[in-house]
Amino acid sequence: MRMTSKERVRSAFHFEDLDRVPVFEQEIASNVASDILGRRVYTGGGGVGWRDNVELLFEGKRDFLVQRLCEDNLALYTFLDLDVFRVPLAPAVDAKGADKKLDENTYYSEDEETGNWSVRRYDPKTRTFMLADSSVRREGLPAIGRLIAHMEEEPIEYDEGIFETLDYLVERVGDERFITGYGGLGVSPEIPWLKAMMEKPDLIGRYLDLQLSWTKELIRLQKRHGVDFILGGGDLADNHGPLYPPRLFRKLLLPRLKELTSYCHELGLPYLFRSDGNLWPIAQGLFLESGVDGYGEIDAQAGMDIAEIRKSFPNLVLWGNVDCAKTLPFGPEEKIVAETRKCIGDGSPGGGYILGSSNTIHPNVPAKNFHTMLKTAKKYGPYPKAIREKT
Repeated sequence: MRMTSKERVRSAFHFEDLDRVPVFEQEIASNVASDILGRRVYTGGGGVGWRDNVELLFEGKRDFLVQRLCEDNLALYTFLDLDVFRVPLAPAVDAKGADKKLDENTYYSEDEETGNWSVRRYDPKTRTFMLADSSVRREGLPAIGRLIAHMEEEPIEYDEGIFETLDYLVERVGDERFITGYGGLGVSPEIPWLKAMMEKPDLIGRYLDLQLSWTKELIRLQKRHGVDFILGGGDLADNHGPLYPPRLFRKLLLPRLKELTSYCHELGLPYLFRSDGNLWPIAQGLFLESGVDGYGEIDAQAGMDIAEIRKSFPNLVLWGNVDCAKTLPFGPEEKIVAETRKCIGDGSPGGGYILGSSNTIHPNVPAKNFHTMLKTAKKYGPYPKAIREKT
């Protein structure tokens, strides 16, 4: 029984029988994509891609960037024959990337209305593009407070130009492939934000309420533009566990996550929560009480064993788990094959599994190692009878 990608992923979401495991990556770094297609590719992914975005916007080349994000992501996902497509939302029509370029790799941005600023830097050695400094890091609560006060004054509306990339994808492959949208909900893992959660939980509650309202509107618009499900969530843990006490997760995040998933279900959109790190201390609330339909990334090296997750939460759609911290960057080939097969074997019995890495195909994953994972999925992907009654 040969299925189309759309049929395959839809059946995975419904825990039905499949011809093989679906395959999906939420992000493929631009340099890896360039190696795969044999030409310069702009996916907007990884440190290389993030730097490209800022640089091109800073140079006033927004239209060129949007065209490349559209055409290159479509070419890449089609060439790899992935079952779910995801393209970055386009920058707003008036986006400028940065206010100043401090040196070849460093960019400064400032919000005139709040006075908040940030510096981001690209490191050619590690191919990362990270926050180097900011008003939040320097000031803490005062800068966070200014941001939240400004958000409370702003009308909730989006520039329709951000959906140009999504429209391009839906028009060309929306009938053939599942297409995912965005809908994050969470608090920055930066130390000032974590301190604010402890010291000013009511302030962070106001921030999350605002974020929830903005996210619901974004999801509503993406539904109108043709997405099939929402890949949301947000990083809230490291290898040792959640970045803040489980009681704060229950007080601040869980009620709002419930509201968000309920809203998605009203629109007919499944909601998958993605985060790496060890989530076991909050697993009951996050995976069951919240109403999320699935869990993505699944960080094996942080202790998130996919067989145990499947046993504990049999009705949860699972995506990911092939380790991108060590296995995919460093191999060897036989280890990639073995780990990919193990993920399929542990995650797919009973249905509801989509293969992918434990986070992204980041700039330091060799293209040949990524190909090994994909070839293994196609060869060993057929999984056992999956149709069952959901408990």
